[in-house]
Amino acid sequence: MSRWQELQTRSRGDDARCGLPAGFFRLRYFHGKQMRLADYVDEQRYHAGKMRFHNERLHGAGILCGLGVSLLDPDGVALRVARGAALDDCGREIVVGHDQCVDVDAWYRAQKKLPRRDEDNPCHPDKENRVRICVVIRYAECSGAPEPAPRNPCVATSGCGCGGSCGCGGGSGPAACPDPCGVGAEFGRVTEEFELRLMFHPEARRLTEHRLFPNADAIDQAVLDASGGIGLLTALAAPIRTGCPGSDEGWLLLACFSAVVEGEDDEAKIVRVDDIDLECASQVLLSTEVIQYLLASLYAEIDPSIGGPEIIQIALRRLDEARYQVMLSLSAPIDRASLDESANFDLRRLNKTGWDRPENNVVSAEYHQKMTDRYPIDGPAIYLTIDNSDGFLAADARYQLFTPRDADPVVDPQLRQLRPRDLAWRFRLCTDADSGDLVAHPIHGHAHSEGKSDA
Repeated sequence: MSRWQELQTRSRGDDARCGLPAGFFRLRYFHGKQMRLADYVDEQRYHAGKMRFHNERLHGAGILCGLGVSLLDPDGVALRVARGAALDDCGREIVVGHDQCVDVDAWYRAQKKLPRRDEDNPCHPDKENRVRICVVIRYAECSGAPEPAPRNPCVATSGCGCGGSCGCGGGSGPAACPDPCGVGAEFGRVTEEFELRLMFHPEARRLTEHRLFPNADAIDQAVLDASGGIGLLTALAAPIRTGCPGSDEGWLLLACFSAVVEGEDDEAKIVRVDDIDLECASQVLLSTEVIQYLLASLYAEIDPSIGGPEIIQIALRRLDEARYQVMLSLSAPIDRASLDESANFDLRRLNKTGWDRPENNVVSAEYHQKMTDRYPIDGPAIYLTIDNSDGFLAADARYQLFTPRDADPVVDPQLRQLRPRDLAWRFRLCTDADSGDLVAHPIHGHAHSEGKSDA
């Protein structure tokens, strides 16, 4: 059994809250420099702080390997936590070098002795005589290896010896400094370990909640708004630049389970552990090796179009009473010959009975690289003119501008295909209160007065 049970000798190691540090400073060495205790402490803090900052900001928090939870005995109430490793919200490594055992019944009996309000007492089982319990873990430090240390700091840091007057008010001898060379003890080592604990489900969920940065909603929104890698990076830039949030807790959730209770009041005890749920555990972190393998697999699936031009922004504006123009900004030029005026892009509308298509092709495409009054983008762009003489574009309707699957690809001079290959720009048309024009508002995107949206 690890020393994680010796909680009275352990501290968290650092402040519970972590976040962006004020900065880093390291020692500068020179000939004749006197090394003191603070120098060695600062040297350790620099390297430990750099590593934790790297882990926190570039890798995140989660389980690296192992740390599975299972029953030690199929008919017992003790759990086994397998050896493994993890990173906490502060970038600190949690290493469990050996399997650990947790006695659920002993913990439950101890919890019943704690003073609690009866109406909020989580020890009370539900109608099925069950309580929901979770296994959590966090980083901790344990001091050990006591060594002799002088009680008077000046004995260790100055040149005076026993019987001197250092720190003794200017006198000398035993009368002035009765014990200048007195020896005490200090711990000489700090072991980076862990604290393993059981918690009732509500407390465990609250203390192990991990805040992804940017949060999942912002990432999902960026994926919906963007098309292609460049567009995704652009869409993610805004939430990433909002700040560097810190963390209040360093707990990681390993598993939750149901404990069956028999007996009442002081006689109640855990008789069975059921439904160990590993899927609720904190996220796992993939190694660079695994990520490289996944990316290589994805690359093989995508094809050599990687590196081709991308649609990076889409905007819609009104040209006259019967025509609208969709402007597709490109990251790089295309080969003009590969753009079919009438076949590369199409438009459809969704209503209560399904998709509608215009009777005739209402979308025509042009390619230009220089900005003019008719073509207002400075750089390569595809301009789609929509003929709305039959009123296919209408207020409050939902539309999709897309590339037909059977159309020949638009490519650049190296024959790399325009991305995204399957463009599907989703938008809703609304009437502008000032001009009366139909303005496009991207679905799942941000509404803009000019109908602009990242592709």
